[in-house]
Amino acid sequence: MRSLIWRLFRAELRRGELTIVAAAIVLAVSSVWLFTSITDRMEQAIFNKSGDFIAADRVVRSAHPVDLPLSSQAEKLRLDYAEQLLFPSMVYGNEKLVLASVKAVSAQYPLKGSLRISKHKTEADTYLAKGITSGEAWLAERLFYQLNVDVGDRIEIGEGEFVISGRIVNEPDAPFSVFMTAPRVIISINDVASTDVVQPGSRLAYRYMFAGDKPALAELENWVTPLLADNQRLVNVSSGSSPLAGALQKAQQFLLLAGLIGILLASAAIAVASRLYCQRHYDTVAMFKVLGASKQQIRSIYLGHLFIVVLFSIVIGVALAFIIQWPVVNYVQSLLNISLPSAGTSPYLMAVGSGLICGLAFTLPTLIQLFDIAPMRVIRRNSDDGVVNPLWGAMWMLLSVFALLLLYSGSLKLSLILLGVGVLAVAALLVLSQLLLWLGKKRAANLKNLSLKIAISSLYKRAKQNRVQLIGFTVAIKLALVVWVIQQDLISEWQQQLPEGAPNHFMYNISEQQKPLLVERFAAENVELTDMFPMLRGRLVAINGDSVSQQREGEYSEKDSSRRRGAGRELNLSSVANLPYRNQLLEGQWFTEQSQRQASVEQDFAERLDIKLNDTLAFMVGSTQIEVNVSSIRSVDWNTMQPNFYILLSQDILQQFPTGYLTSFNLPQDKSAWIAETMGRFPTLVLINVKALIDQLSQVVDQVSLALRLVLIVVLLASSLVLYAQVQSSLEERRQQTVILRTLGASAKLLRNAIIYEFVILGLLAGFIAASAAQTILLLLQVMVFDIGASVNWGLWLLGPVIGTLLVSVMGAGATLRLLKQNSAQLVRNLN
Repeated sequence: MRSLIWRLFRAELRRGELTIVAAAIVLAVSSVWLFTSITDRMEQAIFNKSGDFIAADRVVRSAHPVDLPLSSQAEKLRLDYAEQLLFPSMVYGNEKLVLASVKAVSAQYPLKGSLRISKHKTEADTYLAKGITSGEAWLAERLFYQLNVDVGDRIEIGEGEFVISGRIVNEPDAPFSVFMTAPRVIISINDVASTDVVQPGSRLAYRYMFAGDKPALAELENWVTPLLADNQRLVNVSSGSSPLAGALQKAQQFLLLAGLIGILLASAAIAVASRLYCQRHYDTVAMFKVLGASKQQIRSIYLGHLFIVVLFSIVIGVALAFIIQWPVVNYVQSLLNISLPSAGTSPYLMAVGSGLICGLAFTLPTLIQLFDIAPMRVIRRNSDDGVVNPLWGAMWMLLSVFALLLLYSGSLKLSLILLGVGVLAVAALLVLSQLLLWLGKKRAANLKNLSLKIAISSLYKRAKQNRVQLIGFTVAIKLALVVWVIQQDLISEWQQQLPEGAPNHFMYNISEQQKPLLVERFAAENVELTDMFPMLRGRLVAINGDSVSQQREGEYSEKDSSRRRGAGRELNLSSVANLPYRNQLLEGQWFTEQSQRQASVEQDFAERLDIKLNDTLAFMVGSTQIEVNVSSIRSVDWNTMQPNFYILLSQDILQQFPTGYLTSFNLPQDKSAWIAETMGRFPTLVLINVKALIDQLSQVVDQVSLALRLVLIVVLLASSLVLYAQVQSSLEERRQQTVILRTLGASAKLLRNAIIYEFVILGLLAGFIAASAAQTILLLLQVMVFDIGASVNWGLWLLGPVIGTLLVSVMGAGATLRLLKQNSAQLVRNLN
């Protein structure tokens, strides 16, 4: 039996169907390995690099000391460990007092990222620092002007005295908040006791920092998370709603979606090729049974073939991917100037698992039905129409596709979107194709073009087979279009949130009198200021008359508080005439000139505090309480690096109070000395430099864009396989039709034109449905996954039909027209 299996297997390889199955499995395995390896490694490299922005890989945050053996646990897991304590305090120097944010750090700080210090007040020279010597202090640039001090001078913090030994140029875990009014002072954590500032009731923020290998960090996370109290949490760079966290989460979604599409296309090619393989063996199985072969023997032969194909394809796919990854990795590393970590075992497990699922789940349904073919088929070709149940096979493959999507993505939402839209597209395709074929047949009798008449007649005659072909064509074109649009448009839209010349500095605490002076000074240096936003600090004290908790979010515990949850801190309130950039109105009406005592609330903030439209909010501004009515709820894109606010008020309210202003600008590198001089002239201003964060966001976008270009190549290969497999599936029947028409005297030109017309019609229909399905998928992804706002890509409606017509007609006609080069005798000899 093994010898028979092997001889038949070699014969089958020459026919082509098993070759397509093998090629599709190889593509699926190699693409999964490459996707998992490259994207995981790029993601890990991005996160490693992004860890610089919290100065560690993981940080335990708490409002009070954590009573856990964190240091010993870090040593046990071989993790780097550092501590810091943040607290507000008055800083005294040169007979002046300024409120500052003091950061007390251990000698190991920072674990990741660059802490750059300058030994001079204004010069650009810097050095990389680690920890700080006891008795010394590093000051933010603004403090030098506010206190009128220089390096080498002394300052006092509480009861402690410190020598200024440097200026803070870059702080890796500086909070991104354009409203952070208190400038930074860094001292040693060993000097905190000498200041005598930390007392019971003090507002403190403890940070316990860890850095190291991923497995050790995962073990730390599993150990510490259950032990943390309600007001303590473990965070990484992707935690929270910062622009960087949002960018990293969106990068993961882009890469994951692209990988899923590549696997789906390879699976479609396997399903089409296996169906063709089984169809071609109906007569063979019937003949085997007539000659006395048992069902068990037939099962052994074909399952043996499948086992050989799947096994060798998985081995070849992994080997091919392993070879290809070297130039790809080198290219990525050189282009993006990053170092990719090792792949690990995960890509191998994912690749082998995906190969087995694709190789078995998409071939066994049709193969199992093959074993039930009756010997009577030798006499009656349609005797097994009831045995072969395409609906059962389709349902099995549908479940397999969903399992594969869920296994690879881990996202139920993404899996349902891809699968649900695909099913709807197939249903629409079946209805539309049947309608068009019926209308075409009605009008075909009046056509004068004989080739077109033959093409329409052929389409109607093979309606069942053509519907299956159309499904394969549509799936291939649809998924290729989705990846193309993601790579071209969605990434571009993401990049437009950080355009060239985007503001990289924010300036806050601008008084009414300083506005014209600053505008004039910036205009003289050709530095453009954006709009100035009026600013008002207010604390939310009541919602609909119910007082709210004033605890900070990290300190809040529902079981310890009977009050309704509040913001826990003073909010920055502003007012604008028009809806801000990338803000979208979800409920209610925007302000008008007649609006009085109204407020617009950001969606997430409203959900967290259970604020509804028309609710009444009470704010305490200084010693004055104001009440406003919620007139609208809006969404905010926090990744745009533009000023955004939880609460916007109608303009009548801010006119009652003295306000400061916020603006932003893009500062060229050669203007550092000028901005330092400006800050010296206006020492009350707050300047926030976010250039490093913008550079990091741009690098994340570039890395994802490159990964998608690599994915697009694989998707195009997989699409070509699906199209080729679909064409091969109808080749035998077309050969029979060609024999009949050639025997009846049809010319080669007539048949060639008929074949081209037929594939043009199929491609046009598949391209139109594919464009519709792709647009639907993209709209759902924009709104439900990427959160970038829905937009219609009108180019898809042109690109889909054009690509469908060109690809299907060129590939289909190219594979079929070679039949016309054979004479009738050769065609008859090649018939099964």
